[in-house]
Parts: sequence; C-alpha cells; structure tokens
Amino acid sequence: MPVDRYYLDKNGAVTRRARGLPGEGHHDIAKEYLPTVGIAPKDYEDHYNQMFQLKFARVVEHDDGRVEVEHKHKLTTPQKRYIQTLAYAGKRIVCVSVKR
Repeated sequence: MPVDRYYLDKNGAVTRRARGLPGEGHHDIAKEYLPTVGIAPKDYEDHYNQMFQLKFARVVEHDDGRVEVEHKHKLTTPQKRYIQTLAYAGKRIVCVSVKR
C-alpha cells in the first residue's frame, strides 16, 4: 500500500496537493497544479503527459521501503540528489522511464 505520492519538479522540489488529503493520487496533484501554470489538460492521461513535459518525476514511497520514480525525461541533477537522499536513508529506489 503506497504511503506517499508526490511529484519532484526539475529543481528537486516536492509538489503535493495544496488541498485535500495527503497521499492522494498523482492525477489529483496534476489537476491542482497545472492550472496554476496556465495549462488545461485535454483528458485524464494528458494530466500525466503535461507534468512529464514540465520535467516532473512521479514518486511513490511505499511502506515497505521501496520508492518508485517514474519519469519521461532524463532526471535533472537536483532530482537525482533528492532521490539519492532517499537511498541514503535506506529506501530501495526503482526508476522507470516511461514513453507516454
């Protein structure tokens, strides 16, 4: 069961929901964030595509210590640093490059 879901922006900053329950889906985070930068996604899948176009990485931290990192573009140095801090803390990192 996932514990925490968030995005990492290209500067390595964590982006979660400003409203609603913490840990809610990535779609909800994107739905809240994208209008703040003037983007109106066409459909459900486009929310993810737009976040990836902005070089965000999707992150899910599981309660078993596993961390899934999903990205479309090459991770930026700040994103890599953030993920490395999770690894130093004993988390098992699983990176997945997606073609959306």
